[in-house]
Amino acid sequence: MSTWNAQLARLFLEQKKALEAFVSRRTGNRQVAADLTQEAFLRLARLPGGERIDNLRGFLFTVAGNLVLDHQRQAARRGLVEGELPEHEPTCAAPGLPEQLAAEQEQALLRDAIAALPQPRRRIFLLYHVEGLAYREIAEREATSARSVEYHLRQALIDCRAFVKARLHPKPFPRTPQP
Repeated sequence: MSTWNAQLARLFLEQKKALEAFVSRRTGNRQVAADLTQEAFLRLARLPGGERIDNLRGFLFTVAGNLVLDHQRQAARRGLVEGELPEHEPTCAAPGLPEQLAAEQEQALLRDAIAALPQPRRRIFLLYHVEGLAYREIAEREATSARSVEYHLRQALIDCRAFVKARLHPKPFPRTPQP
């Protein structure tokens, strides 16, 4: 996985929910927000990997804001929106405080999930997702097989999902019957 692809994957994990909430507030429609969020990430992914963007997050939110404006203009032309759109609506380059806090909490949860992985699995996970090494390169570094690397990466995702799910939806304590 190239460094650019690793950056995009990390950005997607870190910002998808915040971006979708941002778009949802502007459109008032969760389904449209999901579609426009996906389109924003696709447009970012289509940029050449060598393209230098200093603030990927800000750029992503700007793209999403512009997609919202395009969607609203198209809807107005089709007669789906009542009233008139303003002649010029400024785009928001970055999300507000609630989105930033939510993103920071999500990042902390993901960091905790990765930190909870067993040491060899965590090391393989980071070599692949952060360093962008191929299975073969990781296998050479870790003195193991590419199949083992694949297994550890798959298991790391399962472990991280379980960790996040347990933190977001803790099971209630069972009640003891009262005599």
